[in-house]
Amino acid sequence: MALLIELWRWLRATPRRRDVSDAIGVVVVGLLLLATDLTGWLYSMPWARPEPWWHLVPLVIGAAIMLVKRRHPIAALLGGVVVLAGDAAIGGSLAVVLVFWDLLHSAALYASKRAVQIILAITVAVIVVTFLVVWLASGDFRAGLAYGLQSFALYATPIWWGTSVRAQKDLADLAHARAADLEGLTALRQAERLRDERERMARDLHDAISGNLSAIAITTEAALARPDGGADRAALLAARRSSVAALAEMRSMITLLRAGDEPELAPARLSDPVELAGLGVAHGLDLTLPARFGADGLPAAFDQAGFRILQEALTNATKHGAGRVEARLTDDDGTLVIEVSNAVGPVRRGDAPGYGLEIMAERATAVGGSCRAGPDGGRWVVQARLPAAGAEPADRPLAATTPGEPTPSGLRNGDHTSREHP
Repeated sequence: MALLIELWRWLRATPRRRDVSDAIGVVVVGLLLLATDLTGWLYSMPWARPEPWWHLVPLVIGAAIMLVKRRHPIAALLGGVVVLAGDAAIGGSLAVVLVFWDLLHSAALYASKRAVQIILAITVAVIVVTFLVVWLASGDFRAGLAYGLQSFALYATPIWWGTSVRAQKDLADLAHARAADLEGLTALRQAERLRDERERMARDLHDAISGNLSAIAITTEAALARPDGGADRAALLAARRSSVAALAEMRSMITLLRAGDEPELAPARLSDPVELAGLGVAHGLDLTLPARFGADGLPAAFDQAGFRILQEALTNATKHGAGRVEARLTDDDGTLVIEVSNAVGPVRRGDAPGYGLEIMAERATAVGGSCRAGPDGGRWVVQARLPAAGAEPADRPLAATTPGEPTPSGLRNGDHTSREHP
């Protein structure tokens, strides 16, 4: 029994299989009807009645037509009319009537609404004409009514059935579409509420916290600038260091909140191996972050600032320098050192100073580090130092560097203005 159920499910799994199984089923039932000699029921012929198995020919032809009833319902119905007429010419059989019923039902189910209306009108006309012809020819109203009811059962019943199934299918499709619309609308409302909540949180963080932290940083900066800081200088340094670090983290949190669920808007991170590898591949480098700073070894602000500084330095070196670019990420006792260098390229006409170096210096200074750039023995060197592991922020106003101050590579900060990497 289980095997028969599985076979039935397999036969009805797809529309094509259903059409084939319907055709085979009609042939099997038709053979059983022909075996019981259910033929010649339509009328009595004046000539000799053919053998019942002659009706097998229109039966097989009709079953073959059933295979295209879904794709070409009107053409299949017209073929069924021809087959029914041919079968009626030799007396008619219930087997071919089954084929015609199926084709009528399929036309009502799959044809266009306009075509179904035409089929229904023709069916009503055939029923009425049958009733009138039999009544007038025989003079017996009851005979005409009986033939009219037979015509209704033969032609109208499968159409009625098909249109009912079609109406239920249309209602189901409409309910499915409505459910899909409601689901999409719910998702949009959810996304809108989430976006509004993120925006509100970002505004609250900025208005309620960032303002206070900025005030602390400005106040302590002014106090540190006074020559009589005295015993409070250490406390002021600690307060300023905390406020600057909190401000950097706050900027990162606000950026992430405003980015929402769109990953392309979230800041790139130096500790992300995919991001770092992609940046290296873009410039033909094998970039590796020191183990100390991997995974959770970098605070969010340092992580993002380091990536942007490295990205900008590599872009400038590729665009304005000459020869192979070299880049190193090293650990100097808890300070992340980013160094990018290549040969100094020729000065091209139309090159104008940009803001690349200033932005890199601002990013580094914002997290308590420094970034310097300039020529060194025929090479252009960019070096950023980010005290990522417990180092104190720069003990001076937030600025890129002091002009004329020596750099770790022997450069002087003022040199970088001689050839800007935008």
